[in-house]
Amino acid sequence: MTEPNAAIIALSLALLLPQGMSAQVASKIEAGALVTSTDGELPAGTMRVSPGLRLDLPLLNIAANGSAWLQGQQWQIADGSLSASLFSPSAFGFRGEFVANASRTFFDQAYGKDQLDGQLRLHKTWKQRGGIWVGGGVARPWRIAVVSHVDVAGGGAWTRLGGTMLSGTFTNFFFTKVTPPGDSATTGVSCQTTEPETVPLGAPQAAAMSVGSGAPAVSACRRYSRFSDLEGSFHWEHSFVELSAQTGYRFGNSYDVTDDSRRWAAASATLWITNQVAAVFGGGRVPTDPARGLPARNYANVGIMLAYAPVPRNAIPVSMPRVAMVKGFDVKPAAQGMQRILLRVGGVESVEIMGDFSDWGALQMIRRGRDLWELVLPLAPGAHQINLRVDGGPWVAPPGMPVARDGFAGEVGMLMIP
Repeated sequence: MTEPNAAIIALSLALLLPQGMSAQVASKIEAGALVTSTDGELPAGTMRVSPGLRLDLPLLNIAANGSAWLQGQQWQIADGSLSASLFSPSAFGFRGEFVANASRTFFDQAYGKDQLDGQLRLHKTWKQRGGIWVGGGVARPWRIAVVSHVDVAGGGAWTRLGGTMLSGTFTNFFFTKVTPPGDSATTGVSCQTTEPETVPLGAPQAAAMSVGSGAPAVSACRRYSRFSDLEGSFHWEHSFVELSAQTGYRFGNSYDVTDDSRRWAAASATLWITNQVAAVFGGGRVPTDPARGLPARNYANVGIMLAYAPVPRNAIPVSMPRVAMVKGFDVKPAAQGMQRILLRVGGVESVEIMGDFSDWGALQMIRRGRDLWELVLPLAPGAHQINLRVDGGPWVAPPGMPVARDGFAGEVGMLMIP
């Protein structure tokens, strides 16, 4: 078995991890058609298979994504990444993060680049409503001779407005590039020279001519390069439809940023046919990556996504631990003396509630759909105290409900049954 085929099978088998573990597991596999093109070249179409896996622990997130393209009669491992984020405990809404990534970007045999990178970040969040972050680190491209490493610094902000997620990031890249000696006249360039060889007295005239006039020779030049990316993203979901869009603008001089990479945009749509099957459509433009020597490209894709485990939705667009977004909480009369509690939250494995009606013991809610949870309880008319938690997280009051102090420096929701 060839190495690419073995890698595809290994990543696909990761989708079969047991779902009963304490970590939250989300996995998917997408298959469909992909059309790509670079400027000045004809578009090329191929079949693509893209598995993905994510594990969320209280202080650690691990994600793996990949894609394989059908090249002729063989599968070729294309884009892929493995990332891990380690978090510090939260204090007053602040949390530290260390991010490590290993990634590969593949266009064709001429454009295949690997990279390792790491960053430290500091986050400030305001419950589930929004947050900001700042950080920096270093990236190390492989298989590219003109760049040794890249210094990265930036920050961003995000907020949720109902079912809409808005985010923005600003990232600055600073690196050195090996340039031809002819670039030594431009700013920000330093060149190394080699001293001429000394010709012994009495050496043949031809040997003396081959050495030259004795002037220092330029052997290599290094140019200090910098560019910055300002990016914004939008994600909206309602019922079985999810829409996402990204756009960006690049700042930098003409040497580091070409005109065709000043602006870019992309969009995608996901239509859920069932709880585990969705149709995916997307397209847009990817800018150049000067640090990795990759050209800009246009792309379009259409395919089917299979979600073996619930796919995280409304994820925070930086590597913060994924906080489940409870989008709806309602109580409706059921049979006589019974009340039906309904909760909407997607991409989670378990939802529990507790209150004075359960002697503060946890009650497991029942999944009724991709993001719908239900529990029928005998609740007498009057005021009740109630809290909920998702995937074993902290107990919190249901959204949109009056709260009161619980006597333990916490809050509890106040539920009124008419």
